[in-house]
Amino acid sequence: MLGAGVALRVLGLQLSATPAPVADNLRNAEALIRANPGWDLYVLPELSSCGYSDAVLARVDEVAEDAYDGVSCAFFGALAQELSVHIAYGFARRRSPTEPAYADGRFAISHAVMGPDGTLAIVYDKMHVCSMGLCSEAAYGFSSGDRMGFFECEGNDGHPVRVGLSICYDLRFPELYRNLAWNHDCDIVLHPSAFIRDATFPTYHQFAITRAQENGCYLLSVNYAGEEFGESVAVPPWIGPIPTREGEVELRTSSLGTSQAVLPQVVRRDHLAAVRAAFPYRQNINPALSHTHYDGQSELH
Repeated sequence: MLGAGVALRVLGLQLSATPAPVADNLRNAEALIRANPGWDLYVLPELSSCGYSDAVLARVDEVAEDAYDGVSCAFFGALAQELSVHIAYGFARRRSPTEPAYADGRFAISHAVMGPDGTLAIVYDKMHVCSMGLCSEAAYGFSSGDRMGFFECEGNDGHPVRVGLSICYDLRFPELYRNLAWNHDCDIVLHPSAFIRDATFPTYHQFAITRAQENGCYLLSVNYAGEEFGESVAVPPWIGPIPTREGEVELRTSSLGTSQAVLPQVVRRDHLAAVRAAFPYRQNINPALSHTHYDGQSELH
């Protein structure tokens, strides 16, 4: 149900993460969260607990965690409960030998969301492991997830907001975003990343903008800080003027440089309604193309 006004306040944390002990990265994230109070949902980059580099991936067996019993789960569970917020954090998940994907790789690149009650709301395993450019995730024992991830945050107006999850290389696959937005009613899709400045980086923002525009949803892409990363971007459901009850409103993207910093994104139901009314892609899609429907929600393991 689309009512007027602010629905959800989301803050991306473009932070520095290192191959140092996981505890150092957790404390860095906590400091940035505590320094920026008042948001409903905080979003950390891909593998935020251990950092992303070949040096880290090569020792994944040391830093990998269980979704329920790992140090990241306990840490962010306590913090989310204390502050009464949602926190979305990244970690390397150690797969169970009973999982079907275990035969392809013993680990998953995962993002978990801790709810205000201190319990896990969702764990999403990256659906597209990257082995191109400067990425070689499969070679280090990572395999793909097979279920989409989405969850709900209670909005400031008392109504839930559906939030979708994607991770880094997932951005290149429009089918995932179409399903999250159109088939599962996600009003915002999170895109935690370790988007390194290789040959694919020049199209980073172009793809983020396209995914948001073509699906009429918000997208928040949160990268690492550092000269090899940076430029996290918050994308509205449209770029340019939209008609609202209060008159024409100009929507724009916002982005960061390479330093550790925060990036806000406010989800507004009235803006979503205005964009979807003015640009009715969902209604205009040819019926011959609308049969594609991937059903499934990421399960906790």
